[in-house]
Amino acid sequence: MLAGAWIALGGGAARANGAFPDEFSIHFPPDAPHRIYLGANFGLLVSEDDGVTWRYACEPWVVASSNAALASASVSFYQVTADGALLANSITMTRSSDVACTWPTSTGSVTGQTIADFFPDPNDASVVLAIVVLPNASYIVASHDGGKTFDPPHLYDTSDILTGVEIARAKAGVVYATSFSLTGGPAKFLASTDSGITWPLSTTLPITAATTPRILAVDPADEKKVYVRIVGAISDEIWMTTDGGQTFGTILPPVSGQLSSFLRAADGTLYAGTRSGKVYVQAAGATGFAARDAFHLRCLGQRPGTARIYACTDFVLDGFSLATSDDKAATFQPMMSFTQLLGPLTCAPVQTNCQAHWSRIQGVLGIGPRPDAGQGGGGDGGTGPSGGSHCASAGVDAWSLWVALGLLSRWRRRAARMKKPLSAPLP
Repeated sequence: MLAGAWIALGGGAARANGAFPDEFSIHFPPDAPHRIYLGANFGLLVSEDDGVTWRYACEPWVVASSNAALASASVSFYQVTADGALLANSITMTRSSDVACTWPTSTGSVTGQTIADFFPDPNDASVVLAIVVLPNASYIVASHDGGKTFDPPHLYDTSDILTGVEIARAKAGVVYATSFSLTGGPAKFLASTDSGITWPLSTTLPITAATTPRILAVDPADEKKVYVRIVGAISDEIWMTTDGGQTFGTILPPVSGQLSSFLRAADGTLYAGTRSGKVYVQAAGATGFAARDAFHLRCLGQRPGTARIYACTDFVLDGFSLATSDDKAATFQPMMSFTQLLGPLTCAPVQTNCQAHWSRIQGVLGIGPRPDAGQGGGGDGGTGPSGGSHCASAGVDAWSLWVALGLLSRWRRRAARMKKPLSAPLP
């Protein structure tokens, strides 16, 4: 994303995850070995059986919960905490501890502020760091209750614009952030070893004014190894530091088009995908990436402790929505299409507030009526601890129409650009 695009953040416009400003993502909660979360541009999909069946919580409910005034907003990205809670970022941050059934809003120092990025501590489920962006400044705040509330003190303040924050898994207390200047100053890579209380390292990144740095990942096995995406107007590249940010080297030279996804797999292999149909692969211990043809990738992921790679694909262009690879991205096999959705999650709040949205989405996706749309599936996503009966309607009918029409419009524009019929997969 270009620097100028961030100026709008102070006015509450679009938000962006530190790595990829997109709504597609895949997550594997550590407390449920068969559950998969898939973030899409119309809601959060949930599978309790390793991807065999899927239900969803509609995006307006994820964003607005019982606040209908927020219903026209969309989710920028999702994250999962170390104890399996869900966090979603839109105009505000919402949180679910009952498998996407209810979504109370995060409060405290983030109330009424624009959150550009957040990251839950992979080792401590109580800690979440968030970046708040103003028109000409930004700062980092912390939550110590898993994202329910955020503390008033700022861990870090700057007149620059922070673009990402991430916490290391391999060593407690190690935090990294990236920033760029609105006034012509240098882009920076920042490091803390005491959970963000102090930031002794600030390394200048020699990039042009038309590019911005974003953290892709901290290596899970080495807290000093960090992968950074350098975002350009027409191309992206990947840098890496092996000394905690003191020095950097380019590991993926500029590639045509912007990257849409990144994965550091369990065996150390690196994968970087694009929407234009390429995946770049660097085997563990090797130097240099090999380019391979792929589907139009929107995300990459892997359940910890397994070898299978998951990839979000383009429903319109590829003809399905999720694929898997068991040969290190040499080939991908279709796993799920949005048309296979069974309906909303079975818990009462989602059933009540997403039924009208589901009716619209069925029409958009070409799904026939599901006789079981209100029964079965969803696993324990159907029995959240709230019980759900007290949740009021959020005016779902009006805003579900808005979401469905917007979704259809996006898909049609994308298909037109590719000169493909809306329903035609690539050969």
